[in-house]
Amino acid sequence: MIDSELLSGLRGRFPDRSAEGRTVPLLPGRQVVPALWVSEAAAPEGMWQRLHREHAVSGLWPLLLEPRGEGPDLDGADLGLAPGQPGKPALEGYDPEVLLRGWWERAVLWCPTGDPQERAELLETLEPFGAAWPGLAPAAAAAAARDPQDCADRLARQLLRSRPGLRIGLVRADGGAEALAACGWNGTNGHGDSGAIAAVLRSWQERFGARVVQVGADSLYLSVAAPPTGLEEALLVAAEHAAFCPDNLFQSDEGLGGYAEELVDEGCWSFWWD
Repeated sequence: MIDSELLSGLRGRFPDRSAEGRTVPLLPGRQVVPALWVSEAAAPEGMWQRLHREHAVSGLWPLLLEPRGEGPDLDGADLGLAPGQPGKPALEGYDPEVLLRGWWERAVLWCPTGDPQERAELLETLEPFGAAWPGLAPAAAAAAARDPQDCADRLARQLLRSRPGLRIGLVRADGGAEALAACGWNGTNGHGDSGAIAAVLRSWQERFGARVVQVGADSLYLSVAAPPTGLEEALLVAAEHAAFCPDNLFQSDEGLGGYAEELVDEGCWSFWWD
């Protein structure tokens, strides 16, 4: 069933015929799932930014999409969407700290062999916290935050220049976290369902001015208006990242401390699930 609200937003904000006052012409595209419209061609530079600034009027959240395939006939799996139509998961049913603590205990602390030496090396990787979940990082001070819209626009411009084949996606949603929940994005290799992932992202939106900019079948890029400014705060954020996406930590040799150093004043958070 086609999402009539999405179609209404597309037709009302981006009519087929050229009209005076229309600021963002829409590329040819189609609905891959009822909640998600995807362009057939790559996004021209500047289009994501213009769509992003239209969101308050159109109600359509733009996503830069990096599908697995390159042809026009995409399906949901090419974009990391869960099978079936998820509707709109209730994000209020999830507690971000409970989710992150559970992922920390089940995924980050998981030692498949049970070997004491491997366990010791794992805990060393997680210093200074070791096995103990340190809790959520505090929200950034409002005075330290940059404009979230400007930060998102800047990241979109950088991503499009380095990945010129990215497509545009549109979802009727209040923000990027809600957009991923609405279209059923689950590119985390089973790490969490779309509602749980979106609940954590919305917490980052609120605490750090994060915005969802690019989505792939197994990757995610966020702009961050208020990143940690010191190592103490960055370590707490690093623990959240490790719980959210263990591959970010374990695919490198840096350990949690080295990963945290890279987060200080970093305006882009990227995630990739193997």
